[in-house]
Amino acid sequence: MTDDLTARLERALDAQEQHEGDLRPDAAALADLRSRVARGRRGRVTQHAAVAAAAVAVVGVAGWFGLQQRTTPEPAQTPTPSPTVSVTPTPTPTPSPTPSPQADAPPLEPVSLPGLPPMFRAPEGILEQSGPGWFLAAYASTLYEPPPGVDGRRHVLALSAPTGELYHLFDVDSVGITPVRWASPGVARAIVGGGPEEPGVGTVDLLTGVVTVDDRLPAGAQWVGMSGADELWLASTWDEDSTLYVVPAEGPARELTVPLVMAQVSPDGLTVAGRVATRALEAVDVATGRRTALATPPGQTCEVVGWLDATGVMAACVDPEPDPPTSQWNWDEHGGQVVRLDLSGAPAQTLTTLGPDGVVPYEGHHVRDGVLISSSAPRLSSTDCFEYCYGGAYLWTGGDVRPVTTSVDLPDQVCDVGVGGDGLLVKTAGVCYEEPVGSQWWTVDEATGATRLVAPALYTELGIGAYTVVERS
Repeated sequence: MTDDLTARLERALDAQEQHEGDLRPDAAALADLRSRVARGRRGRVTQHAAVAAAAVAVVGVAGWFGLQQRTTPEPAQTPTPSPTVSVTPTPTPTPSPTPSPQADAPPLEPVSLPGLPPMFRAPEGILEQSGPGWFLAAYASTLYEPPPGVDGRRHVLALSAPTGELYHLFDVDSVGITPVRWASPGVARAIVGGGPEEPGVGTVDLLTGVVTVDDRLPAGAQWVGMSGADELWLASTWDEDSTLYVVPAEGPARELTVPLVMAQVSPDGLTVAGRVATRALEAVDVATGRRTALATPPGQTCEVVGWLDATGVMAACVDPEPDPPTSQWNWDEHGGQVVRLDLSGAPAQTLTTLGPDGVVPYEGHHVRDGVLISSSAPRLSSTDCFEYCYGGAYLWTGGDVRPVTTSVDLPDQVCDVGVGGDGLLVKTAGVCYEEPVGSQWWTVDEATGATRLVAPALYTELGIGAYTVVERS
């Protein structure tokens, strides 16, 4: 009996090692692939050096074959040959989660998906098991020039477990899906449409992939966030007043006429703030529509970075550029500063003055009152890639700023940041303005720096990456 069980276990481990060996490229293939990726990156950087790209995020350790190598991640759970036996892989220097399935759980079934990291077929009931720490990940390929015979438009939705497993939900064939909110186990809210020209808003059935378009919202509506149990969406016209839609779970949406061309919602969900077409900044009360002009520093133009608390926002300000503008307007040479703007209408409070070694905060997110995470805009004299290499992850506490610390060396530059998972979210990619090619998401504990991979990616000629993740609320 014992010898028979030992033999069965050894055969199971041999089969799993063969499966992983098939996924891992040999040394020659890996070297050739890295060489082609490096040549492709250099060519794209030269060709698109003048392109400005701002990564947009919506807002658990997956195993991989080496922290310093961009190679195929190991599945966190090894499928077992028997529903009553759990096999733990041989320990490696890289920590790899090994969840213990229930004794009566069937073994997980790996699926082969070209260009995507190892995934399992989603077992029955897996969505109902999800909760905080689980992520819905959207993968896509957006290659500028796909190789002959390669479809550069592949789009997949997958489920990421806190223990590291990835479960394939479905391929998206004809309708693009960008999840923005996931509250119910079986459905998610998303921006949907055939392309960026005519995106709409809908509800996605995560079991079938069926999209139900929400006719309460117009095409082109931008996700803002939540106000209590209501969703906030902004339909911006850029040259006249926009419409803020307050959308309940059921029933008609409430519409507010607002001057904003972009907006962020306060931590308490009661106020939205952002820039108007004239580049002034305003705040709007979601319940009443009352507008409040934010007192920016005299003679300067400002951009809202994010909310510091329920009554104040962080903004980055600078002297206005001349008309016509110059080729490079370094903020440290033209009065650049980071300020707090208060809903009370009080004068702007300077948090820090920008020097050549400073950080120009960009697209921030409220972590907790007084603390904000942001990426950085390349607008200083010390920057050699003015206006196109946005990125990095920085924590702001008032005027004090420090880089986000991670427990592993991230393989690429940080392109986007958010809040969720173990505290903070960061997205990495080889070239930020070309992501999602190779992009992947990590969650980071703010206090300890403990880092785990939420949505891995592979470097292949398909160029697929995880362009967004949404945590189950």
